[in-house]
Amino acid sequence: MIQVNLIRQFIFCPRIVYFNLLSNIKPVFPLHVEQGSIYHNKQDKLFSIRDFTKLSITYNEKLSSIYVEDEKLNLCGIVDTCFICDDEVVVVEYKNTNKSHISYSHKMQLTAYSLLLSNKYNKTCRRGIIIYSNNLKYYELLIEEKDIENLHKILCKINDMVDRAVFPDSSAGDKKCLQCEYLNYCDDRF
Repeated sequence: MIQVNLIRQFIFCPRIVYFNLLSNIKPVFPLHVEQGSIYHNKQDKLFSIRDFTKLSITYNEKLSSIYVEDEKLNLCGIVDTCFICDDEVVVVEYKNTNKSHISYSHKMQLTAYSLLLSNKYNKTCRRGIIIYSNNLKYYELLIEEKDIENLHKILCKINDMVDRAVFPDSSAGDKKCLQCEYLNYCDDRF
């Protein structure tokens, strides 16, 4: 199954997904990956004492670090937080970055989790929240049909790449490449 975090990686650079799924290379992760893990562990510890009133969601249950999968979608992942409401599920992702807007890769990741949660709980999940680490600034977004269509296109590209075992082209530039754990394996970089 494709892990949801690989969707974000595929958008960043499809070669990361290729190396991750189709090679035996063990990556050397940059410092920001470790910092992200520490940030998520901190959020997990704080989860039980938070009431999330700032988000203005009336929920019956709040869940943290939920594993979800769907065989039809060939997709799985661990959702940071979700709220089970009367007639919907709201997905929440924490990101250890200081963004002033929602990136496309984060939106696609949230869209993937929304589909998985919708299928798991048999409820609509068309609302998502991304909480960025800068003072827990958050952005709420609606997951629209076009987002779901874009996600399916990305999943098709990933599945095709894996099925055919084709090393993909990459439009990544110096800034992306220099932070990549697979930089030494791309023979057309630097």
